[in-house]
Amino acid sequence: MARAKTNSFYIRETIDVDTSLNVETMDLSVYVDPVNKQGLLVRQCDFIWNDKTDWVPPAAAAWQAAIQIHDTALGGMADPENTHQVASGMIVSTTGSTNADSDFFPDRLGMAKGEGRIVVNDTLEICTLGTGVVAGYVCTVVMEVQVVKLSEKDYISLALQSVADA
Repeated sequence: MARAKTNSFYIRETIDVDTSLNVETMDLSVYVDPVNKQGLLVRQCDFIWNDKTDWVPPAAAAWQAAIQIHDTALGGMADPENTHQVASGMIVSTTGSTNADSDFFPDRLGMAKGEGRIVVNDTLEICTLGTGVVAGYVCTVVMEVQVVKLSEKDYISLALQSVADA
């Protein structure tokens, strides 16, 4: 379906995490080019949760937060069945421990087959929302990506899919 134009590389974006909805956009325009039918293959996505004051792991306290990445602007958190969701994660903290393994969709996107999620939009939307005692935290999204060239039919198909049901 797609032919690699580059080796894998990493892109990162950091977003605040608190009890209000936070929405950021990640600019992909340097990688995605409709004229050349060029897209961005997302191979893997990881989430790093930190205290933004001293960059240590979040303290154990009663709170939880979620993060989602979308291939179109949805304006907030979306149903997990939404086809525009590229990846998501969650962190759950109690007074005794903090766990960031309750929700990872997907942490690996078909790596065994050299596959992943191809994005043809020039931005990704990143949303976070927390509950409980959430203050002063951030989440850094780390994505392993690769620039790929698509056939005209495949590019048009992905472009149409990315605008459908938005």
